Amino acid sequence: MTGPLPAVPRFSHEAMGTFFEILIPGEDAAYAADAARAAFLEIDRLERLFSRFQQTSEIARINRLPAGGEIPVGIETFECLSLAETVRLETGGAFDINSRVAARTGPGGEPAGRPSYPGPLSQAFELVREPGAFLVRRPGGHPPAFPGLDLDLGAVGKGYALDRALEVLKEWGVESALLHGGTSTALATGSPSPGNAAGWAVGVGAGWPGAPSAVSLSGRAVSGSGTEVKGNHILDPRSGRPARGHLAAWASTPTAALSDALSTAFFAMTADDVEALAARNPDVWACLVVSYGDVRIINPAIFPENG
Repeated sequence: MTGPLPAVPRFSHEAMGTFFEILIPGEDAAYAADAARAAFLEIDRLERLFSRFQQTSEIARINRLPAGGEIPVGIETFECLSLAETVRLETGGAFDINSRVAARTGPGGEPAGRPSYPGPLSQAFELVREPGAFLVRRPGGHPPAFPGLDLDLGAVGKGYALDRALEVLKEWGVESALLHGGTSTALATGSPSPGNAAGWAVGVGAGWPGAPSAVSLSGRAVSGSGTEVKGNHILDPRSGRPARGHLAAWASTPTAALSDALSTAFFAMTADDVEALAARNPDVWACLVVSYGDVRIINPAIFPENG
């Protein structure tokens, strides 16, 4: 996803089913390596909390909660779940970390689906903040009002890990860095060289006619979703079927967690719905490849050189 960059120290690390990379210019090489290592340790720590495949993770434990049960979680899981629910509501259900339940099929092959759950706290679980504690609580009832939990933080978890990794780098005094997770999401601060005030050139558009080839990223994240690499792998949680909204979608916001979640949702949403969301949230930039030759840039003033 990154465009042409000066030769700067690069550090890579495998986690969360993908490769993370960090570029740190202008620092002593050994110091930059130590700072990157500290950031990768934070990503590994978050994977142990977020992975639904690790039975001891907080997400796996939440997925096993019986009706009426509750467990304490750390602030990281609490923040991710809160953000995921906010994005689910803001996108009309186009992003849903419980979409695996919707994707399951019934006995006749039709999507089993699941009831929608309006409101700030879903029927699936309740987030409770108490003095000194964060809790996830499942409602009681026989049978339970909700068919089940199979939470997968996916995009929002990977983006959150990038945000926290950048916080670690800043604690080390790093003023300029580019981070990406699997090339689908990039997060940047500063610029690759002192004379470049515009930021980091990060590729978007994937060569689609009418789409920008890159944006100058600094103090923001950008994420992309599409079918070019993995095929039609993005589900529309509202139907449980593969999303068919656009050919590709990119989102940029101040945080990687939000941009990753929104790019996933934008792929399934109509262009009108994305424009309405961006009108409510002026920090959100979007690029939609609606069809071949039909590219929509939303909130173009965020990247005026590409508007």
